Amino acid sequence: MFKKCLTKMMVCDMAGTTIQENGIVYKTLYDSIKTFHPDLKMSEIDDFHGHRKEDVIKHFIKKPLLFERTSTLFNILLINNYKYSNISLIHPNLLNYFTYLKNNDIKIVLNTGYNIEVQNILINKFKLKNYIDDYISSSEVLNGRPHPDMLNKLMIRNNILNSEEIIKVGDSKIDILEGKSINCKTVGVLSGSEDKEELEKVNP
Repeated sequence: MFKKCLTKMMVCDMAGTTIQENGIVYKTLYDSIKTFHPDLKMSEIDDFHGHRKEDVIKHFIKKPLLFERTSTLFNILLINNYKYSNISLIHPNLLNYFTYLKNNDIKIVLNTGYNIEVQNILINKFKLKNYIDDYISSSEVLNGRPHPDMLNKLMIRNNILNSEEIIKVGDSKIDILEGKSINCKTVGVLSGSEDKEELEKVNP
């Protein structure tokens, strides 16, 4: 358990860390980009776990008009998939755990590489607003992971002055690197996109 006196906020990634969506986001990202970039291989998408999805699209789709079409297609498909697919919280006791931490004066916040529309769909689907203190999307800041923009904004909004009072939890290397960018504690979980060997490369 986290030491109460040392921890004031826990920042959790969403897909693969808070929500078990069985890789829907990366499959949808692959299908969307492949529509305009036919030679794309799924293994190329695997290199971008945890990144802002618009940045992944921009990496493969260079022409502005095709980028806009790909982004629109991705958002439409992902929203539809999340509405009608069998997704769940990562663990049946997760919300009880959040409540326990909140009752011990630890703020619970969520951040994600999704845009705000998709993030809100997931938060509303699982009624997470009743269990968290704050949330932020990479679409609300200038730079996505591994840059510290989301964490810095969360610190300001939640009156956290010392980054060492934060724990960042995520299932990808980029999540861990995001936490390390502000020198906070990091925890890697094995419920999502990357295995223990991969996560250990960035020393959570």
